This record gives sequence, C-alpha cells and structure tokens, in this order.
Amino acid sequence: MIDHKNKPRPLSPHLTIYKAEYSSMLSIYHRVTGILLAVCLLFLGLIYKLQSYNIEYFSLFVNLFSFSNWSQTNIVVFLINVIIMFIIFAIVFMLSYHMSNGIRHFIWDYVLSTVSKSNVKLTSYMVMILTAVIFIVLVLPAYF
Repeated sequence: MIDHKNKPRPLSPHLTIYKAEYSSMLSIYHRVTGILLAVCLLFLGLIYKLQSYNIEYFSLFVNLFSFSNWSQTNIVVFLINVIIMFIIFAIVFMLSYHMSNGIRHFIWDYVLSTVSKSNVKLTSYMVMILTAVIFIVLVLPAYF
C-alpha cells in the first residue's frame, strides 16, 4: 500500500498566475496608508506630550520644520530639512490618497446601487487623479 501522508502535495499556482487588479491594489494601499497615518498621528501626539516637559528642545525641533532654514549653509541642517520635507510630503500624499479612496467607497456604498467592472476602473482612475489634485493643492502653498 502507498502511504499518501508522506507524499509531497503540489502547490497551487495561485500567486504565480494571479494578476493584480486596480481595485485590489487600491484596497491594499488604502489599508497601508490608514495604518501609516495612525502611526503618524500617534507620533505627533507623543511629540505634543513631550513638548510640555522642555520647551527649549521642542522649539529647536519645531524650527527644523520651518522652511526658513533652507538658507543656512550647514549641510546637516539641510539634510534634516530635506528628510523632514520628504516626511511631510509623504504624510500629505497618504492623507490625500486615503481621503480620495474613502470618497470612492462612500460613493460605492451610498450612491451607486451596484458596482460594475467599468465603474471600478473609472473610479480607480478618478481616485488617482483626485489624489494628485489634492496633493498639489496642499503642497503648493508651502512654496509660496
């Protein structure tokens, strides 16, 4: 008799033949941005709590966020400003994407009675365009 318990079973090729769709990828990004925004919110709350203990160090930290330090020649301050500006832009992008996709899900749930494949693709493109518009509108005033 053949022992079937010890015989290796073939793996299903589900990951190798699966093609990621717009809807699934946007859903994954929506969850990731939600988690990252929650972590950023906790971090900002921690900074707010820590600033009550020593105002001098907090004022130095806040001064790093100002765009007036760009004129300084110190390379360390310049690199810190670049990193902080990248973090701010990433947070604004995540916020604009998460909000755009939230609007999409609101429209799916309360406006459209059924969601067809064409609606999924159309709203996916609309989310990307709305994300870019909101991001640009929120970032441009930082330069002017």
